Amino acid sequence: MKSLKYTIPVALAVWWIPILNGIIVGAVAGFSERRRDTSMVSSGVASLIGSALYLYLAFKVLVVPIFGNLLPVLAVIFSIVGISLGLLASYTISNRTTVSVVTPEGAEMEFYAKNNDEIEQKLSSLTQGCGNPSYNVIDENNMIVTRKCNGYELQYQVRKEGRGYRVNIKVKTNFDRG
Repeated sequence: MKSLKYTIPVALAVWWIPILNGIIVGAVAGFSERRRDTSMVSSGVASLIGSALYLYLAFKVLVVPIFGNLLPVLAVIFSIVGISLGLLASYTISNRTTVSVVTPEGAEMEFYAKNNDEIEQKLSSLTQGCGNPSYNVIDENNMIVTRKCNGYELQYQVRKEGRGYRVNIKVKTNFDRG
């Protein structure tokens, strides 16, 4: 949960923006974490910390005579909605984002997919001109597929996570370096 070093300061900086604070924290967590479960945990923890500050100030420090006892109630409602929207934003962003890293040996990518057709669609640009796939089934929820292509080798690991699949791709170049 490396994103906590970003999400907690952001949550403490935007606590005063009702409802939008959760969306901002969720977006930061979604873009800074690779896995959707850790991005949701990071977003939830940071949103709870920001909401705790917000609620403390609403109950102990801020007194607005016009609102009477309505301010603490609104603060609780805004906090719940903000945390929920933060979790939704982090889930949506981390679920829809493809993370790519270029390495000296090739490239690595990671994304989530709902089914096998979506995996094949997202990989279609990489698998053009490739040979037949070689499957290595590790267990019922984990499989490695290897394809030899023109000038590179494509290896991707498909893992079942929840209702969808997490796909980790490694593209290894086979060019002679001279």
